[in-house]
Amino acid sequence: MDFQRSEEQVLLSDGARRYVEQNFDYETRRKALAGGEAYSVERWRHMAEMGWLALVLPETQGGLDGTPADYAILMESLGGGLLPEPLAPVVQAARLLLATGGEDDLLAATAAGEARPVVAHGEIAAGGYLSHVEARAERTGEGWRLMGSKSLVLGGAVATHYIVSVRTSGAPGDEAGISLFLVPADHPDLGRRDVRLTDDSFGSDLRFTNLALPAEALLGREGQGFGPLREAMAWLQLGLHAEALGAMDKALWTTRDYVRTRQQFGTTLSTFQAVLHRLADMAMEVEMARSMLFRLLTAFGQGGRTLDRTLAAAKARFGEAGFFVGAQSVQLHGGMGMADDYVIGMLFKRLLLLRNLHGATNDALNRLARQPEALIEETH
Repeated sequence: MDFQRSEEQVLLSDGARRYVEQNFDYETRRKALAGGEAYSVERWRHMAEMGWLALVLPETQGGLDGTPADYAILMESLGGGLLPEPLAPVVQAARLLLATGGEDDLLAATAAGEARPVVAHGEIAAGGYLSHVEARAERTGEGWRLMGSKSLVLGGAVATHYIVSVRTSGAPGDEAGISLFLVPADHPDLGRRDVRLTDDSFGSDLRFTNLALPAEALLGREGQGFGPLREAMAWLQLGLHAEALGAMDKALWTTRDYVRTRQQFGTTLSTFQAVLHRLADMAMEVEMARSMLFRLLTAFGQGGRTLDRTLAAAKARFGEAGFFVGAQSVQLHGGMGMADDYVIGMLFKRLLLLRNLHGATNDALNRLARQPEALIEETH
């Protein structure tokens, strides 16, 4: 795969970086989240106008037919800005709607910025395993009744719809038997508790007992939701890994600039060899993460087990790299690196959150260990 950026991709990246610099500096973010703002209506409208919400949707759904590489470039360019808007979760939901082959009107509304669907799939006991679903659905005379809970729904605080995964047959851990339902966010039988996350953004926990839905709320075929869910989760992880790369890059160069000006013992920190060694190690981690992102983009074109293995490897690689770069940035900044009114501390918190989403790094390594042919291309 050729990873040289096209002219259009360069413009996409430059436009995203410029938007963050001109419209959402760190002080603006800090004040907004301190005031309880989960997202900005104005910024979401801007994202729709710039085509970011429609980037990876087909033209028939009001999209731009963008590639996974286009999406990764966008998310990396936004990563240093720490925007609270749920761009990656909404893209995940849109791809899931596409994979199930339904709700054209909702897809068009999502591309236009008029709807914000998100996926409600995670459960506390899942441990990063996508097939672990305990929430259940039962048929009724008029449709379905859902029972269970979902944890840490990204973008849940501002969602207009939830795509909820439940089990209509089988046991927790089975790939077969998972079904997907579209639930309006204002459904009277849906309980939601918003929680402030490590980086001061918001997630949501959902609870539903005897939540009644009509028959048409089922997305795709009953019991066949795992395949579309796996595809949509790959898009979410691609977006979050690319965002993490942008955050790491921002932390690296912010730290580089800081040690060039901060003086100690009558000279700048950048004159100390130990400091330069740390910066070099940080740069190496960033570039190894970038290489893993390239590997993941290549795997997107292959799909199947190759993509699954690469996603697990990327989860481990980005988790370790993000923690190292963030922690070193904080240490080189000293006490001010721990203060919430300075960007370095919040970049570290964001990287910590991304590291622990959808299972910890060790969970990803365990999934790789159970596949002895991990990351080796199939030859037959």
